[in-house]
Amino acid sequence: MSSAELFQLYRPEDIVFVINPSLWYQSMYPTGILCLSSYLEVQGVPSLIVDSGLHPQKIPLGERERAIIERLQELKPKVVCFSCTHMEFDEVVRINSAIKAFYGQVFTIVGGSQPTYRTSDFLDNGFDFVCIGEGEKTLHSFVEQVLKGDEQWQTIEGLAWKQNGNPVVNPPRQLMAEAELNFDLISSYKKIDPRYFDFGVEIIRGLPMVGALLLTTRGCPFSCSFCGCNSIFGRKLRFRPIESIKKEVSYLTEEKGVEGIWILDDTFTVNRNHATAVAKILADYNVIWGCQSRVDSLTNGFVAEMKSYGCIQMDFGVESGSQRILDEVIGKKIKVGQVIHSFELAKKHRIRTLANFIIGFPTETLADLAATRSLADQIRADIYVFSIAIPLPGTRLYEMVGEEIHPKDYSALNWNGSLLTGKLNKSEIKDVVRERQKLKLRYLIWSILKSIFSLSGIFFIVSRKHRLKRTWATFRFLLRNLLGLEFL
Repeated sequence: MSSAELFQLYRPEDIVFVINPSLWYQSMYPTGILCLSSYLEVQGVPSLIVDSGLHPQKIPLGERERAIIERLQELKPKVVCFSCTHMEFDEVVRINSAIKAFYGQVFTIVGGSQPTYRTSDFLDNGFDFVCIGEGEKTLHSFVEQVLKGDEQWQTIEGLAWKQNGNPVVNPPRQLMAEAELNFDLISSYKKIDPRYFDFGVEIIRGLPMVGALLLTTRGCPFSCSFCGCNSIFGRKLRFRPIESIKKEVSYLTEEKGVEGIWILDDTFTVNRNHATAVAKILADYNVIWGCQSRVDSLTNGFVAEMKSYGCIQMDFGVESGSQRILDEVIGKKIKVGQVIHSFELAKKHRIRTLANFIIGFPTETLADLAATRSLADQIRADIYVFSIAIPLPGTRLYEMVGEEIHPKDYSALNWNGSLLTGKLNKSEIKDVVRERQKLKLRYLIWSILKSIFSLSGIFFIVSRKHRLKRTWATFRFLLRNLLGLEFL
């Protein structure tokens, strides 16, 4: 019997992906899980995606976890698949423990950045398997063996598991070739709550719209000390075939009514030919869009071209105003002058800008912090985001800080600051949480006014009735959940 014939004998609910409850507040779907589910679908393996559902009220995390657990108990799947970052560790462990206690005849497997870096943390906390690195092909091989009843786990590259209580880590799997990225997420879009597309105020910050996310590349050729992206997806930039992207955009606009798209790529503007090809597709479907960009990849002609194809926002990882921190600590490979020039170009072509800054790097001095403050003043971004340097396991920054981080501490690794911040702070900034808060407040009013109440922003909202409705719905959501005004 062929694999395709075998898979037809099983129910879609035999393979279930879980959207972690804490993602609810973002109202943005996890593209990684959708990629995995869609890849299985291409291979003939049906699956379901389960989450706790979107709701206009703020539902406590415990209630959302129970909703997922009850759904899994009802489905009785053969395999439950989780994705996990460091901040989701506790909730994922709780859900896994609950489903294993209720229904022992199930295999649970977890993947993502944190399981890749700290495999034993998950095997020691009740998970049967860990998928290391890029997950599609490893998961497909694993599911195939589960459904066939082979259980030859040692033959699956990229899989970690336990044998007689001892961890076994199989050889790593090679990254997928570009030709293997020729699949879209349409089948997965049909499995998630359609309201993910409706609540689009976070897609392009502050603009209410029917929105979606789009991933067009994998990998990053750079190696910033705080980021572990290329530990998962490699340093070589791999491009999705353009026809696959076009098919997905066509579905999103024609079937979901999407009018705005955020491009998830870490380095979308690094390759101008690819970026232009994608931008043309978005323009053909009359979609406005935003992306992350590097300040060393832009020219006047390139920015003008992106604007003509519908780009309305670019986010930049500025990180620091200190050239020493950029060079010696982060390894960013950009110059402060390039930062200033890129923001000038974006302003010239009326593209909104977001500047990401990080403070509290090892050896950072008060003079370095002052340079960051000075640069933030100079670039006049539309939106500012200030974070605290967090040494995530698997990054060079983690090695620089030199402090052991245990699983019980994962939920405290917060870019806004936490009780763990003091232990991890190796800068000369004594109270890094307070300094971050001062920077945030310094630019908060400016960011709000520029991103929402600008003339262009107001025109965008009032030009469509459904945008006005979404603006009012967002306002009601904030009043209900922040002020407790239940009558709205």
